[in-house]
Amino acid sequence: MLGCSEATDVAGTDTSADQPDTEVIAQSNNEKTQGIVLLSGLPTLNTKDSIAILELDPESAKFGEILYEYELPEFDAPLHHLYYSPNGRLYATGLGSQCSLAEISLVRDSTGAPAVSDVECLDTQGQVVGEDIMWHSVNGKEYMFVTFMGGTGTEQPDGGSVGVFDPQDNSVIKVIEARKSKVGENEPYIMFPHGISAYGDRMVVTSTIHPDLATGVGNALTIIDLNKMEPIENIVTEDAQPVGFPSSPVEVLFVRPSIVKNAQPAILVNTMFGFETWKVPYNESDKSFGVPEKLYDGATAGTGVPLELYGTEDELFISHALPGIVKRYSLNSLPELVSSGEDIQAEPGAHHMIFYSTASGRKLIAIQNNLLNLGNAADNDPTDVDFIAKVNHHSLTVHDLQTGERLGEINFKDKFNKGIDNIEALFGSGFVHHH
Repeated sequence: MLGCSEATDVAGTDTSADQPDTEVIAQSNNEKTQGIVLLSGLPTLNTKDSIAILELDPESAKFGEILYEYELPEFDAPLHHLYYSPNGRLYATGLGSQCSLAEISLVRDSTGAPAVSDVECLDTQGQVVGEDIMWHSVNGKEYMFVTFMGGTGTEQPDGGSVGVFDPQDNSVIKVIEARKSKVGENEPYIMFPHGISAYGDRMVVTSTIHPDLATGVGNALTIIDLNKMEPIENIVTEDAQPVGFPSSPVEVLFVRPSIVKNAQPAILVNTMFGFETWKVPYNESDKSFGVPEKLYDGATAGTGVPLELYGTEDELFISHALPGIVKRYSLNSLPELVSSGEDIQAEPGAHHMIFYSTASGRKLIAIQNNLLNLGNAADNDPTDVDFIAKVNHHSLTVHDLQTGERLGEINFKDKFNKGIDNIEALFGSGFVHHH
């Protein structure tokens, strides 16, 4: 899993000198019960950012243990999201400017045990604060698309860009940028893009929030024509403002036949500060988008800060950071939201999730309960943001997928003096749909 030779190499520190016996690891359901996580050192607890491999089988005596850890260099902000490419290469986006996009060399050591051999920060041509990644083919050619909330500089009050990369060598093919203050009045713009999804030659990205969490908040989607690699339309998804901010669309899913057979294509989007989930119909024949429709209103339902859209073969799951639950819907009913079961009760900050099975075959869902690691007021952390602190439980809860019963919990702050930024299945073994 070699990265681009033209990119900047960053050497990390391998802290895995004392590894468990590899025969024991091999017996643990062939690694399918293990997850790979991005951990953030907490400023007041004197800990460092790292990539770790954990045992996540609650039936195992090693549940919650770090089996392997690779200490990361000190960047100006932590790595944030992990993504596997279609051919199994592992990437991470980063919330700062020093390493906004990286390729992680997840390999096997001489004993066959999983290990990280390198973290390579990639050349983004000045794009900063990476968020989401999507691989998508346009006119027979595959690209890697990355949203950068900071665009080509966080000093810009209306910045943001979508980077188009060659998935073979990680080189930048194009920077798609259209600042609201630089385009004509009523012309399409890209601002603070976060979520990304695509169908055919149409891509949608969200306008979420300025990376400094203060300068500005978005309320619209941007449609990009992938034939021209240019924005062509903005669609506002906003109704009430329950917390007094614009709606802040965050994660988005373009429902399409490759996910749901015979589905009527449409966009589903969660609005972080609107507490809502919206549907935007798509007419495939003339490539037009219909009037947005609010499908779920968290302000009246008692939930807030909806974040992720994940799915298995038959269900869609949406995480709500407040009070900390995951709602579940029938995949075959999309783009409508038809409940498929009771809410899964997690913890404040319910965010990313993975799906896997125990060694005995019990199907599970693990939920990361943490939005951003910006500190905790109780620790007198100067980087604390009150709102963010309320959705930082620093934990991972493991539940029976069918019943929602909680089978275990790992609190990273209590156990390892760290916060958790992201979780994915080791080698992608439990990954189905993301966003």
